[in-house]
Amino acid sequence: MNRHHRDTRKIDPTRGPMLGDGTPNDADRVEIGPTELAFREWEAAGLELPDLPAMRDYRWRRLVDAIQRRDYGGLIVTDPLNIRYATDSTNMQLWNTHNPFRALLICADGYMVIWDYKNGMFLSKFNPIVREQRTGADLFYFDRGDKADAAADVWAGQVRDLIREHGGNNPRIAVDKIMFHGLKALEAHGFEVFEGEELTEKARAIKGPDEIKAMRCASNACEAACRAMEDYARAFGPTGQVSENDVWAVLHAENIRRGGEWIETRLLTSGPRTNPWFQECGPRKLQNNEILAFDTDLVGSYGICVDISRTWWIGDRPPRPDMVYAMQHSVEHIQTNMEMLKPGVSFRDLTFNGHKLDPIMQKQKYGCMMHGVGLCDEWPLIAYPDKWVEGAFDYEVQAGMVFCVEVLASPEGGDFSIKLEDQVLVTEDGYENLTQYPFDAALMGPT
Repeated sequence: MNRHHRDTRKIDPTRGPMLGDGTPNDADRVEIGPTELAFREWEAAGLELPDLPAMRDYRWRRLVDAIQRRDYGGLIVTDPLNIRYATDSTNMQLWNTHNPFRALLICADGYMVIWDYKNGMFLSKFNPIVREQRTGADLFYFDRGDKADAAADVWAGQVRDLIREHGGNNPRIAVDKIMFHGLKALEAHGFEVFEGEELTEKARAIKGPDEIKAMRCASNACEAACRAMEDYARAFGPTGQVSENDVWAVLHAENIRRGGEWIETRLLTSGPRTNPWFQECGPRKLQNNEILAFDTDLVGSYGICVDISRTWWIGDRPPRPDMVYAMQHSVEHIQTNMEMLKPGVSFRDLTFNGHKLDPIMQKQKYGCMMHGVGLCDEWPLIAYPDKWVEGAFDYEVQAGMVFCVEVLASPEGGDFSIKLEDQVLVTEDGYENLTQYPFDAALMGPT
């Protein structure tokens, strides 16, 4: 019998039929995953791989438990990140964010059905937790034109039948981000629709053991990509011949080389473009002796977000004293704030007991002090005191949460900003900083 190359080709021939993360040792597998480069680097770093089947089971149980505790017949998710959380499957993720063709129903008894792109229903079959693949949840105008309401009625009828069989015929159903005609059709079929995003964000907030292992691996891969970007910026930035886009492209390429997926923003700027912050990466050429700052906002290996920020001094002369002070002030800010992280601390206490930035940096400070992170930036948001909204975040820190602790030291009317951010795991008795990337020695000043 002839054997096709795809049947013998392995991502690493020394590892046998299965990889350490519980997936097939097959570089042609359907499910998206890390590359040989990433696996080598993680092995060298002594990292333990996640058990992906166990991680998928943990996430599924988190969602089913949340559905049952709220007395819902089921949960419908259309957000691509919620679908990824529940199924660990992907399908044109960025395109799907603005053309929502995927939907997933998790019934109260745990039965899961995905509606996928009509030619891509095989993409989730590697995961046995997904019991059925269907098509027909594409309810956006570009695809359905003036008959989206009819398509929505057919789809909602299928949901009704599934809830009768697997949801105790309970008409209480949660939905995250649904198209207009989809919502109207569910209501027309007798469903009482509740806020599904509240359920999914809280379910995703507590990471299981294998999610934490996956995040350690993703963090290592992201930092390797950052290191390549820093090497490039330091080698070529002072020449005045490379642009912000040239530097930023290195991070994209190195992320993809390790099995990462995309970068959500374009937050890398240089010199005076760092103030005000949130200008997007562009064609400006880096110059010798100036600041380069960035925020990764990176969806990396295993679909895990690694959201860290660093600011570098690129040049052959020392930075100005006000820059060194802003850097030291920024490091003090995030380190003081992460020291508050432990189980049982209220979000309110994090807000009102945090480190205070200097008055000149208050107006342009970052939009939050901390935020959750998992597959992307997630709940909760820890606001600064002047942005606190009573009743919006009346909860407590729990073990298994992961926070991005950040700072923007951006002097009002200034010509530079310092942006720093670390990713921090809450443990049973405190916290662990998952971010190992060093702060810029020149900006930290003489020791």
